[in-house]
Amino acid sequence: MSLFSSLFGKSKPTETVKFETLRDDGVRAMQIGELPYAEKCLLAALDLRHDLKAIGFLAEVYLRMQQYDKALPRLEELAAAPEVTTDVKLLLAETQGHLELWADQRATCRALLDEMPDDPRVLFLAAEADYGLDAPFEAIAHLTQSLALRDDYQAPRLLRARILADMGQWNEVLPDTEVLLAADGENEAFIQLHAEALTALGKVEEATAVWEQLRALNPFNQEAVLALGALYEQAAHWDKALALYDEAIDLQPDFAGAYKARGGVRHHLKDDLGAADDLKRSLELAPEKAAELDGEYTNVENQMNARYRSMNPYGF
Repeated sequence: MSLFSSLFGKSKPTETVKFETLRDDGVRAMQIGELPYAEKCLLAALDLRHDLKAIGFLAEVYLRMQQYDKALPRLEELAAAPEVTTDVKLLLAETQGHLELWADQRATCRALLDEMPDDPRVLFLAAEADYGLDAPFEAIAHLTQSLALRDDYQAPRLLRARILADMGQWNEVLPDTEVLLAADGENEAFIQLHAEALTALGKVEEATAVWEQLRALNPFNQEAVLALGALYEQAAHWDKALALYDEAIDLQPDFAGAYKARGGVRHHLKDDLGAADDLKRSLELAPEKAAELDGEYTNVENQMNARYRSMNPYGF
């Protein structure tokens, strides 16, 4: 049964009635989360009539579905209309960012800044475009302006911290991550960036505690496992490191990095057979890391063979 038939049965409504019924059903479907059906209704409505309001609803459906490539042309059409609102332009800039269309996003933001230079949202989106275009200093300037206007705005603070981290400015990252964690102490992104800053600054005990917090919050976070394990090894807590990697591998048997790290610990603990097995398994799971593992694996294998030869009076 066609969409029209299911909606109208055997009656013959006017084109206006058909359009309004399809549009309104699309909106209702969107509101209750039936997004694929909402898309069908709105597309059918637009086949009957070109209507900016219906285009706006369809763009919203695509944004909710995170289909940014489909939302973009609808938002561009809305943004070009005489009666366009600021919210539409902001959505356009956000969507361009999602699609990494940094030059287009920058152009949209510059036009918005002419209209509303003191809007923290526009400044954040402008910074996002700057960062995408490899202009970190301009991005930091825009982010700092945004935060001066709205100190509790988390998105620009997180982006500023990430840019500073990329630049190796860890002393400047830490104050931002502290503010972020004070606002939301269970946000994984905030915790991880804070732990990375503490690690980079050599604050081993604090970093270990924060990585352990992240590991407890999400045992499947692979970066937390490897970073925490490295700190345990640095402090010569070999048993803790080994137990951590064992647990990580039990949870994620395809975790190549954990096998590699456990192989290193086993090698240190003179378990060369276990070390070789782990390094082989790591290579099987991540063959693209072959060059990285080759020297390490060969070293373990050579040491193991030398040990066997020393125990064998016949030299084989």
